[in-house]
Amino acid sequence: MDLTDFVLNPATLMILIFGTVEFVKSLGLDGNKLRFVSMGVGILLAIIFQTGQLFPVANPYIQIIFFGVAAGLSASGVYSFINNRLPSKKEE
Repeated sequence: MDLTDFVLNPATLMILIFGTVEFVKSLGLDGNKLRFVSMGVGILLAIIFQTGQLFPVANPYIQIIFFGVAAGLSASGVYSFINNRLPSKKEE
């Protein structure tokens, strides 16, 4: 994955939020604490995303930040999220 193929939009943002929350969940956080963390992560990432829209000069830097988060989560949070939700392949 290189930065030219990375597209930052609301759908990508949602996947990054899911992945980040799954990563935090894997650290042992649950219940209401996890809800507050997921709300905070969502608000923080949404504010950063909107900052790129408000200040086009900052957009390349914001793209790099989100690309870094996506790359980091690809080995941890997103994998766990998908692995836990998709049915396992049964051997016949």
